[in-house]
Amino acid sequence: MLDLEYIREEFPITKKSFQVYGSTEPRNLIYLDHGASTHPCNTVLNKYIDFIKNYYSNVHRGKHYLSMISTELFDRVYETILKFINASKDDNAIVLTANTTSALDMTAWLMKDYEGITLVSLMEHHSNDLPHRHRGEIMHFGVNPDGTLDMTDLENKLNTNKVKLVAVTGASNVTGFITDIHKIAALAHKHGARILIDAAQLLAHKSIDVKPNDDPEHIDFLAAAGHKAYAPFGSAFLFGPRDVLDRVEPYVPGGGTVLFVSENDYIYANSPDRHQGGTPNIAGAIALAESLNFLSKAGMENIRRHEIELTEYALARLKEIPDINILGNIPADKRLAVITFNIGDINNGLVADILNHEAAIATRNGRFCAHPYLSFLLGRNDAAEIIQRIRAGEKFDIGGAVRISFGIFNNEKEVDYVIDNLKMIAGRNWKANYDDTPEYFDCKGVQLSAS
Repeated sequence: MLDLEYIREEFPITKKSFQVYGSTEPRNLIYLDHGASTHPCNTVLNKYIDFIKNYYSNVHRGKHYLSMISTELFDRVYETILKFINASKDDNAIVLTANTTSALDMTAWLMKDYEGITLVSLMEHHSNDLPHRHRGEIMHFGVNPDGTLDMTDLENKLNTNKVKLVAVTGASNVTGFITDIHKIAALAHKHGARILIDAAQLLAHKSIDVKPNDDPEHIDFLAAAGHKAYAPFGSAFLFGPRDVLDRVEPYVPGGGTVLFVSENDYIYANSPDRHQGGTPNIAGAIALAESLNFLSKAGMENIRRHEIELTEYALARLKEIPDINILGNIPADKRLAVITFNIGDINNGLVADILNHEAAIATRNGRFCAHPYLSFLLGRNDAAEIIQRIRAGEKFDIGGAVRISFGIFNNEKEVDYVIDNLKMIAGRNWKANYDDTPEYFDCKGVQLSAS
């Protein structure tokens, strides 16, 4: 069981406050945007700062003390990640990257010359969709009316197509739906395909077991990032099989990717060095490993239990909000602590604005870099029209929703506060005048859509 009082003390962000409209005193921040980025805890921050202050040096080949210590700390990162996802290093490798997007694109790069198409689920974040479109032919498999994956559609497309890779999220960043990655892996392998899991949302919220390479349910590729697992920005990883990682040229060739270079020839290193061109984010990688250690000590089952209970409580209380429409009919034990909704016809950007300016509640709004999935959940089939209007230079609202996403330190008291403020919004009783607020458009004239 989580010691929530201790956990909250570990996170400086829980002490942050902001001045809100209509109040003479600052209001404590209620952070409900874990689906976008999580905040580092003291344990991770202290490790990160200690490295920067006392051991800052480049890794490998340096013979002085700082470089040797830095190298030792850095090389342990691979072992920590492998242990966290229960992976063997005998036939696999961890490649450290800048973010999940680069790890997913690296997989598309690694697989581009294999025969066949890539099957991509309709619920994917753009980062696990667009890279595959740019590297080869793809086909989408669908979702059910309740927002879950359509496994029948997946199996039919595996049966009727030559598929090299199935790309699917471990959990949706929109509905929180947790995919059965091992069932999908077994289906993919049965049809001669590999599987890639976008574990960005999953990493900090549910235990991951990639299983042995000879297991039919083995996960071939898995990508995730530290900034969604209570570590600083800028460090992520790709787990994958060495036979695939070492058969192609480096993702970004350069310093550190070679064993030897002559004037006319070169020999590339094996993975992970093969695909880690240039100086890595050493401090970020060390912090990522420390965050995984923190999560392991807290207990992934404890974290999962806490977030299920909090989600159950939030889903029950959200039913009190007039005209609320929760996207996806998924029970708490089948989803992460992610809830996306609209309140009547109130613009999603306005709802997020009011929560921020009048209650210091941090949420996310828009289409969450998952446009096809949002269109499906919103019951809209006007994607072609939207594209046509954007290309014509029009400025308009493409629609979206509001998302709250819980993390390890959130509690029921915060849920109650959110419900009170959503009731205020549903009753159109907000205090400030938002009539003069600019429309919720980005620089291209389209409503903001954040991940």
